[in-house]
Amino acid sequence: MRLSTLEVLSKEDIDLIHNSSLRVLEEVGLKIDSTKVLNLLKDNGCIVDYDTQTVKFPRSVVEKCLKTVPSQVKLLDRNGNVAVVLGDGKRYCASGHNAVFTLVDESGERREATKKDVENFAIVSDYLEDVDIIGVPYSPQDVTPETALLYSIKEILCNSKKPVFYSSESEKINEAAIEMAKAVLGKDSLTDGSNIASQLSTTSPLYWERGAVEALYVCAKEGIPLDFLPQPITGMTAPYTLAGILTLHNTEVLSGVVIAQLIRPGTPVIYGAAWTTYEMKLTNVLIGRPESSLLRIAGAQMAHYYNMPSHTTAPDNDSNLHDEQGAWEKMLSTVAGLVGANDLIVNLGMFGTGMSISLEQLVMDSEICRIVRRFLRGIEVNEETIAFDTIANVGIRGTYLMEDNTIENLRSGEHVELFVSNGANYEMWRRKGAKSSTQKARDIVDDILAKGSKSPLDSETSKRLAEIIEKYEKQMGLKG
Repeated sequence: MRLSTLEVLSKEDIDLIHNSSLRVLEEVGLKIDSTKVLNLLKDNGCIVDYDTQTVKFPRSVVEKCLKTVPSQVKLLDRNGNVAVVLGDGKRYCASGHNAVFTLVDESGERREATKKDVENFAIVSDYLEDVDIIGVPYSPQDVTPETALLYSIKEILCNSKKPVFYSSESEKINEAAIEMAKAVLGKDSLTDGSNIASQLSTTSPLYWERGAVEALYVCAKEGIPLDFLPQPITGMTAPYTLAGILTLHNTEVLSGVVIAQLIRPGTPVIYGAAWTTYEMKLTNVLIGRPESSLLRIAGAQMAHYYNMPSHTTAPDNDSNLHDEQGAWEKMLSTVAGLVGANDLIVNLGMFGTGMSISLEQLVMDSEICRIVRRFLRGIEVNEETIAFDTIANVGIRGTYLMEDNTIENLRSGEHVELFVSNGANYEMWRRKGAKSSTQKARDIVDDILAKGSKSPLDSETSKRLAEIIEKYEKQMGLKG
């Protein structure tokens, strides 16, 4: 039997949050800094005040738009094959994304990321079986700042076939990313399938900035999957109570869904959730606390109430090192994310409240996901797995070592194979070098990087991606 899905909200709780969100949309509204989007909303029955840029969303408009939301989101690989289908009942994991620093050593020393760091991250992510999607890990500091994301996307596309998850609040950058995706797939349109997904965020509370909402417009027109990820902070940009932040967050997601469906009915959307609490004593934003993991479960319940695929952040932590705190926070957030029925978790490789990345952490997080996925599968009970005939054949005080049942199931996945976790006794562990999990992860990273990319992009298409970046840099006045 598969492990039961974790739930923290009753049906009555969900209905109350939903109806409260509709009240906020209808009675309070959101500020939207885009005349183009204001006009769209006004033409479709919303109440628009152009002086304050405030929009109020009638319940009927919201309910109509929710009916056109697809229940699944398909993402292609670089070759145009279906790689993942969010909403198909499986749980997918993405590496990255959006850190600033890379770890230098185990003392906690870190440095700004470079384009080479992105390349290495893409190569390692491509090798790891438990990484299904690659999120842009960093904003490299050795390229043009305004187009750094495009350089990152290029490095991922050049070194992996896996789908790309990115985030930019810029209309132009999203246009360029879409053109790069088309170039790689060799397609003029992505409406029937895309190898990229764009994450876009409101500015809490209740505000769509121009760059973000006009990027939304561009992506929806093209049919690019949109991940709406408000990031309200308890006690700062949202109520301090968990029900309060959940309601505000839900309201902001629904506003994005309405806009996307009015632009292009059927636009694939993902209910994103990056739960953030605030430590008043330390004046610091946190993502690894137990309250955030409760919200991870609640967010999935709200998403599935609307028949949408859900995304949350995990494995997450607030530790600045590869240490015990990092491990327990990452495991809790991953259990909440995956057993809590989120269709996608994003953040493998990150630590320090999402500010830093290391390749060792990426390998260890991949193993955490492997462990939790096996845990989620539960125990399969049937006549074959009970193995009565084998029990009877071995009898009393026998051994199962060479039994057919044992040999046939060695590679069945019944017992998950782990690569970083120690399974040796003390003496064997000492003989093998007495390595910590972090050291073993470093060995795996070194081995992968020594092999190089297993999915290099052909040189002609790679050159085309560089030309697209250069074209947009000129359009944006960044190059002559």
